[in-house]
Amino acid sequence: MNTAAVILAAGLSSRMGAFKPLFCLGERSLLEHCWAIFHDIGLTEIRVVVGHRAGETAAEAESLGMKWVKNSDYRAGMFSSIRCGVATLSKEVDAFFVLPVDIPLIRPATLRAILTAFSGDNDTVIYPIFAGRRGHPPLIPAALIPAILSHDGVGGLETLLGQYQGTDVAVWDEGTLMDADTPEDLQRLQRRQVRISVPTRQEADALAGLLLSEQGIAHGRLVGRVAIALAQALNGYRLDMDLLYGAALLHDVAKGQPRHEIRGAEMLSVLGLAEIAEVVASHKDLEPPNTGQLTEKEIVCLADKLISRSRRVRFEERYAEKLALFARDAGACQNIIGRRTRARALKALVEQAAARSIETILNEAGL
Repeated sequence: MNTAAVILAAGLSSRMGAFKPLFCLGERSLLEHCWAIFHDIGLTEIRVVVGHRAGETAAEAESLGMKWVKNSDYRAGMFSSIRCGVATLSKEVDAFFVLPVDIPLIRPATLRAILTAFSGDNDTVIYPIFAGRRGHPPLIPAALIPAILSHDGVGGLETLLGQYQGTDVAVWDEGTLMDADTPEDLQRLQRRQVRISVPTRQEADALAGLLLSEQGIAHGRLVGRVAIALAQALNGYRLDMDLLYGAALLHDVAKGQPRHEIRGAEMLSVLGLAEIAEVVASHKDLEPPNTGQLTEKEIVCLADKLISRSRRVRFEERYAEKLALFARDAGACQNIIGRRTRARALKALVEQAAARSIETILNEAGL
């Protein structure tokens, strides 16, 4: 399928106090962030619509290898820019994304999910949906280009597309709803951008809903509660609670596959969740740190040993069950005993740092 993208960067940024297309999140402008989203999934036909401060925006677009088109009527509103950009798309395009430049933190995984859902239907628009709300960017069939070009603009693109069939694709990406209309919005985007490889708890819950069974979710949530309780008991440790929760919830994302901890880490890395993936890769077995310094890896690994399916178990009970299950396999029993020894050492480190037993910590947390 030949897919294109139209980035809308012509507006006045009147409520912002800064010119949005060239405002930087980290080391990239908002326009470069939007370009990278589409470039990362292999799109080559990316159009940027410029208007206000057209020369500066066009120069930024050219530096990124993008073609641009000027909307001289940009003061008429966003739909005039949509019409201007769509008119320049090649005849070979089957479908195209439309993305305002102030929605720069869409995950490439989200675009891939939208593309997978596109069936080639000539008048079905594909929308990402997060937390029950439709977000950006929609994927619009090229067959709707004539309707866009002939539309009078009343009600904007949303009203026009509402006349056609739409398919919602559930995604775990909060960025689909995060725009920048005000300086406060930009601050929120800045905070999110520096932590983009760690999902929010709402994102982690949504991803679990897409990838795990009900039993897997129940187990992951309980491991997450235990991990958070252990972390809160470790006064003085600066542990990342969102990282802990996400890794604990998703640690068994590849359960049932050989070396599921490694396969799960690979799956999460593909989704852009490198920090979560690193913790998941270590959840099955982990040597105690030589420094004695506990991290999210150790906490999630230990928390998983305290939960069997969706119930809390005593530490020794967990390994007794495993040894009984593999009683006739000497090699497996030797491996289980090794993992138990290492987990005991992790348990001792946590109890020493918290100055109380694991059982006391979990009881205090209502677990």
